This record gives sequence, structure tokens and C-alpha cells, in this order.
Amino acid sequence: MSNLLPQETKTTLWRTYRARFVIAGSLVMLIAGAVSFAALSPSYLVLQIDEGGQAAQLSANATAAQADRAAITHTQALLSTLAPFVSATTTATQVITEALSEKPAGIGILHINATPGNPGVIILSGTADTPKTIAAYQKTLEADARFSDVSVPVGDLAGTANGQFSITFSANF
Repeated sequence: MSNLLPQETKTTLWRTYRARFVIAGSLVMLIAGAVSFAALSPSYLVLQIDEGGQAAQLSANATAAQADRAAITHTQALLSTLAPFVSATTTATQVITEALSEKPAGIGILHINATPGNPGVIILSGTADTPKTIAAYQKTLEADARFSDVSVPVGDLAGTANGQFSITFSANF
């Protein structure tokens, strides 16, 4: 079956369809633009409003930073003044500090337990690179006269604890 419309009518119909398609496409694009404008305009307005407040906020941040520095300096001065009083009242702290000062490289202390008494017992738990560093730390503590009864579990010295260890020793505090 062939087309029954004459060529002129057929051309007119295609022009009409084309015009309708262009108008429909234009309307869709206008609606998409309006929706995009409505969605983005609040963000634009917030940025424009915030831009004026940024200068004031920057100066406020600078003032706050100066105040923080002054507070830090004041706190450090207080700590250096009060440090002798705090460490003088707690002798267990002195003993632990002395024990930790003899710690060799490769040892990390994760937990400290101090039981007061005469003598007091301190347990240091942590991790070590090798069992040799644990043994070296034990020998260092044994050589110091302030510490007595220094003991390390055999499994920690043998390396079966995957680097975990605990050292128990006695000291007067």
C-alpha cells in the first residue's frame, strides 16, 4: 500500500510535527532551567550572605587563636610551677618514672599497675620488638638498686607472646 497523501500535504504535516517537537523541547528545557535555578539559588544566597561575614569571622578566629595561645602559655606556667608539688607527694610516680627512664628502644609500655605497700609492687605491660630487648630491660632494672625482685614470665622471654610482655618488680614507695 502506498502513501495516500500528496507530497505537499505530507511536507506540511512534517513541518507541523517538527514545530511541535521544537516547542515541546523548548518547554522541557525551560522547565529544567527553572527547576535548576530554584534548586541552586538557596546555595548561592547562602554563599553571598556568608561572604560578608567571613571577614568578621577571620578576625574573630585570629583573636580566638591569640586567646588560646595565651591560655596555653598560662597553663604551661602553672604546670611547671606545680610539678614539684605533684611529684613530691606521689612517690609511686617517681618510681614509675625512674623505671620508664631506663626503658630501651624497641619497648612500648601500654599499661602500668602499681600496688602500694612495703615494698610496693609495680607491673609494666607492653610490647617489644624482640625477646632480647625484654631481657635487656629486665637486666637493666635488676642492676638498679632501687628495684628488687624483677621478674618476667618465661613465655615472654621465649617470644611465645607475640611481642607482648609484662615485667613485675618491687620498690619502696
